Amino acid sequence: MNDAFNKTHPFVTFLYFALTIGFSMFLMHPVCIVISLFCAFLNAFCVNGGKTAVFTAKYVLPLIVVIMIINPVFNHRGMTIITYLPWQNPLTLESVIYGGASAVMFGSVLLWFSLFNKVMTSDKIMYLFGRIIPSLSLVISMTLRFVPRFIAQLKEVRTAQSCFDNHGEKQPLRKKFKGLIGAFSVMISWSLENAIETADSMKSRGYGLKGRTAYSVFKFKKSDGVLLGIILSSAAVLTALICAGTVNYSYFPQFKFDFSGILSITFFAVYFFVMLIPFITNVWEGLKWKRLRSAI
Repeated sequence: MNDAFNKTHPFVTFLYFALTIGFSMFLMHPVCIVISLFCAFLNAFCVNGGKTAVFTAKYVLPLIVVIMIINPVFNHRGMTIITYLPWQNPLTLESVIYGGASAVMFGSVLLWFSLFNKVMTSDKIMYLFGRIIPSLSLVISMTLRFVPRFIAQLKEVRTAQSCFDNHGEKQPLRKKFKGLIGAFSVMISWSLENAIETADSMKSRGYGLKGRTAYSVFKFKKSDGVLLGIILSSAAVLTALICAGTVNYSYFPQFKFDFSGILSITFFAVYFFVMLIPFITNVWEGLKWKRLRSAI
């Protein structure tokens, strides 16, 4: 699917990710974390396709399982004792539930950040913070750009090394380790050289000097204003409902949460809508494009 959300103004997308990641990290209500995980996966899958499924299966799910196992081993709070561990510490139902909730929360945040890295490119970071904090914005943009380049360069180095191997024959462990050390040395030299070239290039262009102007292709459109208004108004409603005590939950000493009442249902409906804005934007633009094509 065409990523229409990626074409929105950088300020709108950055504000959206700041709000969604913040809500996902600090709202541990069971319904909220499930909504956040589902919407994060759906939005990331809409943008990255099958890569999101591979990322989830390779990194997110194992992390969730590890956190769910580790937390009850070290956290023994709670009133409902299931059994006793071999070292005589209690295994409580509340610690198991809290471990699962924490694991789902971490998984959703990982997916949100994977989507953030895809949408908020280095040029958008430079556009937003280049004049406010030029040094930090340059470091952030270089870091976001450096990781994929580092991986691609490492693959080239390993491919070049394989040309000197014994025609695909199995090598001893010592020789493999020596090859990895050589590749690592090459990558360190390449990284330092690339950093020096980037610094010299930015300095020659007058980056960070007072009064320096910059060309940008990002224009704040009417649709960006509408989306910004929706995000801010939805965030205001969620914040007001949280301050009103609508989202009540606790894991210790006893697990309980509220999921009833008009205000609670309103909160979860708005929360689900906010978390699904990128997907809704992409679907809306897709339907709009099909309607325009059919009118030709």
